[in-house]
Amino acid sequence: MKDLLEQAFDSEKFREMGHRAVDLLANHLAKVAAASGNVVNAEGPEQEFEYWSEYMQQPHGDDMDLMTQFVGRAIHLHHPRYMGHQVCAPVPVAALAGLVSELLNNGMAVYEMGPSATALERWIIEKTAIQMGFPNGGGFLTSGGTLAMSTALLAARARQLGVDSLQTGTAPQWAVMGSSEAHYCSARACHVMGWGQDGFVVVPVDRLFKMRVDLLDEVYERSVAAGRTPIAVVGSACTTSTGSYDDLSAIADFCNRRGLWFHVDGAHGAAVAFCPELRSRLSGIERADSVVLDFHKLLLTPALATAVVFRDGANSWAAFEQKAHYLWDSARQGEWFNVGRRTFECTKLSMSLKIAAIWRAYGTELFAENLRRVHALANCFHALLSQDPRFETAVAPESNIVCFRLHTPELDGPDADGLHVRIRKDLVASGEFYIVQTVLHGRVWLRTALMNPFTQETHLRELLEKLAGFGCRDQKIE
Repeated sequence: MKDLLEQAFDSEKFREMGHRAVDLLANHLAKVAAASGNVVNAEGPEQEFEYWSEYMQQPHGDDMDLMTQFVGRAIHLHHPRYMGHQVCAPVPVAALAGLVSELLNNGMAVYEMGPSATALERWIIEKTAIQMGFPNGGGFLTSGGTLAMSTALLAARARQLGVDSLQTGTAPQWAVMGSSEAHYCSARACHVMGWGQDGFVVVPVDRLFKMRVDLLDEVYERSVAAGRTPIAVVGSACTTSTGSYDDLSAIADFCNRRGLWFHVDGAHGAAVAFCPELRSRLSGIERADSVVLDFHKLLLTPALATAVVFRDGANSWAAFEQKAHYLWDSARQGEWFNVGRRTFECTKLSMSLKIAAIWRAYGTELFAENLRRVHALANCFHALLSQDPRFETAVAPESNIVCFRLHTPELDGPDADGLHVRIRKDLVASGEFYIVQTVLHGRVWLRTALMNPFTQETHLRELLEKLAGFGCRDQKIE
């Protein structure tokens, strides 16, 4: 009779459970591909906690029951009526690579702990750098856009203010500029560096929600006069709320003239570097000093997998000039294979295998095909909205993001905003669709990120009818 540890590591039991787990997920994929069942679990947080609290106290049963329950109650990103946050429906080969990676559990602080993952990471970063227009680029993978942004701006601080800034810290006399539509992680990075809320200097946006590049000099001078000297500018490619791309070439011109670091937050939209038809949206990105790109958004990879890429690969070391003698030989500088020298993480997931599995199986053409598909969906949805007098749109989409509202001329601002909050809540509670909301110029808008390439025009039309029905019921909208 095997003891408990032997049972837990039994290879034949694992083989049997693995087959059952793949069957479970394959059946799930087939079900949601047919648009069957709900997209989202409509239970509230307290009800869900109560469910799992009771479940976890039940006597041990079938080993697969927990996974079955989890799949059934999770949000289903592969469902074509999932149109919410910017997280992709990952391709199965990448999920299987994740299983391999997690069982092997090769952390990547030092080369010896993850040799294959480390080598694959370098290959992926170098290929991605070339896509960005960085022939001598370098960088690394990290766990999400917030860590990536902070690392890039810490590197900017070191290069702009000197490497001693990590040792001695800096007074709150410096700042980073970005638009009012920039992702909150830009301001959070300023907080991490000790510069506070005033360390992020806001540049207004135009009617298309793009940075007002014509105001950059004015905002810069005003910031300096107020005692905050910007060292960097963050351009959005694209913005989270509306999917609008800043004028990267104009920002690069400004940074070059002022001697500032140019960082591009391309967490979502820099993926179009892999699609020739959409690449022009990134014009000027090749002049950036650093770029962030999330593979888990538009590039079909399970979360989290974020690339931080530097035009000059040597700058990838600038954020953390720190000694850790027990991990590596401090006399050997620039060791690309000891990635812990460059990232927040010490123990780092082997996320490169998930990306490499896609690249090896399908090449970059799969990325391009997905990008074409979801951008075409956004254009289709915008056309449907533009032709329907019941709705209005915020801006024509440049990405796969569409912001829209019910047309409610008889309601004032707060009442119209309240209506949209309620109907979005009711829609999600129905479980049939998942969309989100955002605030633009102080008003609430409904927002879709069309992440699933198998969403069809019929699903988009169904969404509009559902929303219009909620609106009529709530406020008797004609």
